[in-house]
Amino acid sequence: MAQDNYPSVAFILSLIAGIFVLLGAIVVAAVAAAITFFAYGIGAIVGIFGIVWAIIIIVGALNLRSNPQSHATWGAIILVFSLISWFGAFGGFLIGFLLGLIGGILAITWQPAQAQPATTYAAPPQSAAPLKQSARFCPNCGAPVDASATYCAHCGKQLVP
Repeated sequence: MAQDNYPSVAFILSLIAGIFVLLGAIVVAAVAAAITFFAYGIGAIVGIFGIVWAIIIIVGALNLRSNPQSHATWGAIILVFSLISWFGAFGGFLIGFLLGLIGGILAITWQPAQAQPATTYAAPPQSAAPLKQSARFCPNCGAPVDASATYCAHCGKQLVP
């Protein structure tokens, strides 16, 4: 399985968290505006703050995908605004808060995939002991003989040391 070059799980969880926080903020804004209808809907300001937090979480998730080298920064932003989402969006019905918390932590701790070196094949190792080479030759037949030999192994002639 090929690894992604960006924190994909953190991106998906953070994006879904932003959507839930946005939905929670819209509900809060609508309810607060309805409750404070006679005060010109001033209560909707609380929900508007929640909408801002949701937009920041969504933008953080999108930047996490497009700019993975600064994953720790975007993860911290997602984490902080997921915590703040309790004020103005009720944490995106708790689901947005939890997904943002997990997505932010995953983004902060994500490690890029290491490049795998190409498989290379090396020649088998040579023997540690070099082969003995004869420095002498038989004067009778010319065959190579061991330096410590007293007789030629090929013709049997006695060798002079």
